[in-house]
Amino acid sequence: MHLNLYELLLPTFKWPKEKTIRVFETFAGIGAQAKGFENLQINHVVTGISEIDKDAILAYAAIHCDLNRIMQSYSFPEKEEMVAYLQKLDVGYDFKNQRHTITEKTGIDKVKRYYLANVLSKNYGNISKIHMSDLPEIDFLTYSFPCQDLSRAGAMRGMDKESHTRSGLLWEIERILEEGYAMNRLPMILMMENVPEVIGTRNLKNFRKWYAKLEELGYQSYYKILDASDFGVPQHRERCFMISIYGAYHYDFPMPVPLTISLQDVMENKADKSDFISHKDMLKMISVHDETMKLPDCYVPQNIEHQRFNFMKCINGKNIHGKRVSQTNRIFDSRGISATLTCGYTGYYLVDSSQYPDEDIGDRARIGYKLVRRLTVKEAYRLMGFADEDVEKVISAGVSRHQMYRQAGNSIVVNVLMALFNQLF
Repeated sequence: MHLNLYELLLPTFKWPKEKTIRVFETFAGIGAQAKGFENLQINHVVTGISEIDKDAILAYAAIHCDLNRIMQSYSFPEKEEMVAYLQKLDVGYDFKNQRHTITEKTGIDKVKRYYLANVLSKNYGNISKIHMSDLPEIDFLTYSFPCQDLSRAGAMRGMDKESHTRSGLLWEIERILEEGYAMNRLPMILMMENVPEVIGTRNLKNFRKWYAKLEELGYQSYYKILDASDFGVPQHRERCFMISIYGAYHYDFPMPVPLTISLQDVMENKADKSDFISHKDMLKMISVHDETMKLPDCYVPQNIEHQRFNFMKCINGKNIHGKRVSQTNRIFDSRGISATLTCGYTGYYLVDSSQYPDEDIGDRARIGYKLVRRLTVKEAYRLMGFADEDVEKVISAGVSRHQMYRQAGNSIVVNVLMALFNQLF
């Protein structure tokens, strides 16, 4: 990020500590932003969220709103009323098949849980149906809009207006802010988070349009790509953050700090037997890295070479779609750091172990004297900055392990958010 002289001369923004900041999380996920505020004990209140992923909402309410305890004594309305409420918000809506997944046929216990999770989290549902006039007063609005159509790991369909892509939901934020401008009630601070490709060649034109729109609305914006490994987390996870402040203010991004721990430090001492892979499955995964890279017209994911030589000794799984090489099924040394967790996370990692006798058919896979297993859900959450007690709450809320992996991959590293917030509040 390059600053001009005008920006450097502006006063640095700082929110008054005695004033409660009213937070609204769009595309809220499991509430990484809320977690950052909670960890820092910043004087704040979450006035609402926007989310339609039913399992993410369950996790959010379990972590931040005491869902599991309140479930035991809550007085619920009739099932028909609860289903109608959830459908109005488009919670769990299947846009591909154009149908609701929460219906009268859904079990009553699930309906109750989904209903209460949405009530407690103050969820406003589908972002495309929200208007500023519907919302409470907001000081800080976050918009970590979907990255699937921007990311190299996704389809790269972009975020053009009227494109009807998931990443194109950014322009719903524009609509809401324009409504706020007309009502003279714009949030003081905005925060964007997305993959680095949001400012890449394919999307730069649209990003500049968005930046210009924010400027037109009265915001001074600052953006930078930050890596989670620079903020105390053993995960290589680069994300583009943009802080927009209403008025003429300067913002300083946090400085990186030395990484003092490795992946091994966040690993559990004991993992479930099902997390380990068999020797037979291991042989299916392994391919030679150099030979894979020699494929004609092969697209090499960003930073894959950097990860290979600078992060850890690794064996790469072969997962080729057309001419594209995926970074899934890679096996890393636990003494290094993790690659980026994604919503389609399938990585496996080396785990230090004691010496074993000669293996027999059917033994678990080994590399040298180490067993190979994937990260546990708890480890995945730890790599995103969440606490073990958060994991237990989400499990108690009935969220599946598969969904929890997705949630971790879709979230924001809390440690990075805390560093950003420390510069603002």
